[in-house]
Amino acid sequence: MAHLIPACQGLLAVVFLVSAASKLRSGQALRAFATSLVSMLAVRGDRALPIAITLTAAEAVVVVLLAVPPTRDAGFAAATALLVVLTSGVAVVLARGGAEPCRCFGASSTPLSGRHLVRNLLLTAVALAGLIGLDDRYPSPWSVAVLLAGGLAGLLVTLLDDLVALFAPAPTSLRRPDGVRSRGRGPARTAGRDQPDTDRRRHTPAS
Repeated sequence: MAHLIPACQGLLAVVFLVSAASKLRSGQALRAFATSLVSMLAVRGDRALPIAITLTAAEAVVVVLLAVPPTRDAGFAAATALLVVLTSGVAVVLARGGAEPCRCFGASSTPLSGRHLVRNLLLTAVALAGLIGLDDRYPSPWSVAVLLAGGLAGLLVTLLDDLVALFAPAPTSLRRPDGVRSRGRGPARTAGRDQPDTDRRRHTPAS
């Protein structure tokens, strides 16, 4: 239990820090996140930017609360509430059959999928685990190391789409021996091979 709190603290702090920083790095990035809310959740255009600012500000507040020891408890509670909201949004998009890109950590071309929902559910479980372990008042001598390890795990979470793209098998394509892509319907015809008898008769001049 002594290692649970700093691990959860480091993981969530890095996840929300990367998420907030990716949206606040420029006005264009923040507006792109607002636009994604319009397409994903059918949010009205005039409300999208205020909602995007509110969500991003909430993420930044969670980072500050988790980083300061006296407000760590409030940080876990705020992280749990915010993750419930974000996870519900992902569930709604998937239920509607949406395939818009996830802008959870900035610009991305990866559409929302089940793995993003599972990711958010696991992060919610981490936040709840931090809340359950709040009675831990005697930190371990290894707390700093565990905190950093949790932060590293959080960084890997933010790189989930990149890691999946890196290790996922590349799509295969069928190519004929002459280099022309096959459409996958029937055996490919080899260049230079004799034509079938029906074709040969069709092109033979009448005697």
